[in-house]
Amino acid sequence: MRERISRRDFLRWGALAMGGVALASCAPQAAPTAAPAAEKEAEPAVEAQPAMAEGVTVEYWMCWGSYERIWPQMKELDEYKDLIGDMTIEIKPGGSQEVLLTAIAGGTPPEAGSCLGLGYVDMFARDVLLPQDDLIAASSVIKKENYLPLLWDYANWEGKQLGVPANECAVACYALNYNERLVDEAGLDPDAPPTTWEECLEWHRKLTEFDSSGNVVRIGLDPYDEVAGEVVFPPLSWGWEWFDDTTGTFDFANDLMAESYEIEGEFYRIVGPDNLTGMRQVEGQGGWGTAYNSEVQAMIIAGYWHPGETAFERPEVSAVNRATWAPVPASRSGVKIQGHATGGHFLVLFKGSKNPIAAFKISELLGTDAACDVIYNEVGWLPGLKSYLAQVDATAYPGLDFYLQSINEATGWQSLPRCEILPYANEQWRNLAEEVYRDKMTGSQAAEELQRRCESEYESAGFAKS
Repeated sequence: MRERISRRDFLRWGALAMGGVALASCAPQAAPTAAPAAEKEAEPAVEAQPAMAEGVTVEYWMCWGSYERIWPQMKELDEYKDLIGDMTIEIKPGGSQEVLLTAIAGGTPPEAGSCLGLGYVDMFARDVLLPQDDLIAASSVIKKENYLPLLWDYANWEGKQLGVPANECAVACYALNYNERLVDEAGLDPDAPPTTWEECLEWHRKLTEFDSSGNVVRIGLDPYDEVAGEVVFPPLSWGWEWFDDTTGTFDFANDLMAESYEIEGEFYRIVGPDNLTGMRQVEGQGGWGTAYNSEVQAMIIAGYWHPGETAFERPEVSAVNRATWAPVPASRSGVKIQGHATGGHFLVLFKGSKNPIAAFKISELLGTDAACDVIYNEVGWLPGLKSYLAQVDATAYPGLDFYLQSINEATGWQSLPRCEILPYANEQWRNLAEEVYRDKMTGSQAAEELQRRCESEYESAGFAKS
């Protein structure tokens, strides 16, 4: 198992030409744990770079919908024509992780997949992915030294490289973004943003509005929205390691987790859980970051991708978007936190598919500057390529410069341990959070129950270390 990243290594890996560029990754909602794989298949041998697979069709599952506007532009690139040729790539954008895992379990996986949320390590451990070491060794495009080591190493499982960083992957995942116009209208100072959860709670009270019938019109902050809505965030904010991937042990049943449940739950109590649930059910207000872009939410904890995505989805909101440090509890006042949420996103190849080796050409395409330009200019995502990050324009999207600067300035770091049941842990954490903010459990009870459920699932899934 890998060692945890140190602050020195994080800075070293991030210290590129622009004063230290190293970014992060986001994830859609958690998916269920994949079914165990059948007997191991013989690994296809790759003695040399495969020739262009003319006439071959490959399925590429991209679990976010933005590819609908990206891929047509990709196909116009000279690099696409050189690397892909007349191979047909069937894109399946926006497919859920649950559907993907069902296809894997049913023996009908796609050739390639990317942006799969929290489920990479689960798939690493289940032996459903094709190792890419020989393909990488034969490639003239994909080279280990070109990528941020933190990302590359995350996809190395038991000595095999099971993924190549692609699409959206870098390592600055957390900041409090806020709408300076809404903040100013509420009588708050946009130049003095909150730094602790307690201060955020006061901003939340002043920014939350109700109509004459008691229906919520706007909220300050949903602490479970976007990247903050993942089990990995409270340990970063409150400052403890929640999983030891060497021993396979969890640490959720502690006072810090209990406190995080209680403080974050208070944001929901102020709005009213049913009010907030109703708000989320309105079209355009329930997805990843959509409430902020609709201006029914004045603050959001999000990753570096947020400035770019907001610029494309709601340019008028982008114009008043600011970013600052994500909150910490008062006991850690002054600590500036940063880290990565999902270990980065990768292009993975699936065993049991028809043409997985041919699909490696997609990784090569996504490793070119031209393809990265399309993605950055159309969606705002950044790759894990060191040379590309060194020259990127940090002023392109309001708030992005904060994320890039945060790499050198952060004092509280946390890397993501490789936990095989991360999607399960995330789902249970969210379920128990609702029990707390609806006053059916205390924070301590929820923390203890989360510990019990994760330990039980880890053992029953066969991952417990002997």
